[in-house]
Amino acid sequence: MILNMTKKIRKFLVVVDDTTECHRAISYASQRAVRTNGKLSLLRIINTTDFKNLYGVEGIMKQEAEEMAQEILKSLSEKVHSETGLIPEIIIRFGEPSIEIINFIKEDKTISLLVLAASSESGKPGPLVSQFTGSKVGTFPIPITIVPGNLSEKTILALT
Repeated sequence: MILNMTKKIRKFLVVVDDTTECHRAISYASQRAVRTNGKLSLLRIINTTDFKNLYGVEGIMKQEAEEMAQEILKSLSEKVHSETGLIPEIIIRFGEPSIEIINFIKEDKTISLLVLAASSESGKPGPLVSQFTGSKVGTFPIPITIVPGNLSEKTILALT
């Protein structure tokens, strides 16, 4: 019997938000992607609930938020590329963050791991870690890696 031994490329997903821990998640995921010949996706979600009931300016605010998201993702992508040689896939979605993250993972079957980083503040793991390690963790569609908030860049490099 001949087995199909095609190797699936690992794609690591990092949600780019405005938290400081986001950068540790990007660092860890990009280093793991390099070491496993994988890929990296950077996802920025623009929360559309922030624009509700702002008649007449909703479209302008969405456009400005999308332009800002593109700038942030471009800057982070360039940093990842200069440090690792990877060219991350960048994605912008609109909606409620936890719903859009799950929807994106279900749509892109090549994503094999969500990488989050915990906050270094005691007692507060961070918004995404809190959302996805609670009651939703048992039904989450892929594994989640959580990078501890107190890890230095040097330690992250050693672990990957």
